[in-house]
Amino acid sequence: MRSGVRSVFAAVTFLTAIPLGRRAAVAPRHLESGALLFPLVGAVVGTLVAATAWIASLAFPPMIAGVIAVACGILVTGALHLDGLADVADGVGAALSGGHPAEAMRDPRLGVFGGTALVLDLLLKISVVAALAEGGRFPTEVVAAGAVARVAPIALAAALPYVGPRHTWTRAVGWRTCAGASLAAVAIGVVAVGAAFTPMVIVAAAGTAIVGRWAAVRLGGTTGDVFGAAVELSETLALAAALALA
Repeated sequence: MRSGVRSVFAAVTFLTAIPLGRRAAVAPRHLESGALLFPLVGAVVGTLVAATAWIASLAFPPMIAGVIAVACGILVTGALHLDGLADVADGVGAALSGGHPAEAMRDPRLGVFGGTALVLDLLLKISVVAALAEGGRFPTEVVAAGAVARVAPIALAAALPYVGPRHTWTRAVGWRTCAGASLAAVAIGVVAVGAAFTPMVIVAAAGTAIVGRWAAVRLGGTTGDVFGAAVELSETLALAAALALA
């Protein structure tokens, strides 16, 4: 199988629960080149969520349609980003109480901070998706948010050292890769929502910067959980920004 196809498989496997990588020999170098495709994978996931919201809104009230759509996204991604958000939130809680955040993040049990973060994130995302899809409207903002949010792990990998286990692909990810992925996300976002994509980018970047700053200070670098938290937070914030302008 060609290296380009393996790179696609690597990107899809890294960001979703679709097990394409099990059907081919996918090495870290394939994920290095596949990082450029992260925004495209995010846009595909966003399209699935948006289509689900649109179809569900034709038969159910907005909030139920929002729940079904967000559940679809969780199923496709295997809740990878939500898991990262919960772990990082538990790390924040541990740091606030004087504990070591890394130890709290490795604990498989869900803490109060992690549970609260999950509830608030899901409530906000479901409400926003429901509002955007109200009246049988196809929420293209979900597609744009999915694309821009997947730039977050690339930006963090370029800016910070990786201190977690595995993910050796981050060693070759630099600002050139980040710039290429950002351009791809901008192209997708402009086509999807036009000028409204600008504030979505701003708040998504702010969310990523906040997560990255905390990780740099408290962990000394980034981890897989930090990647997931940055994706989830930036995606939800971008959707909220889109709704504020709608």
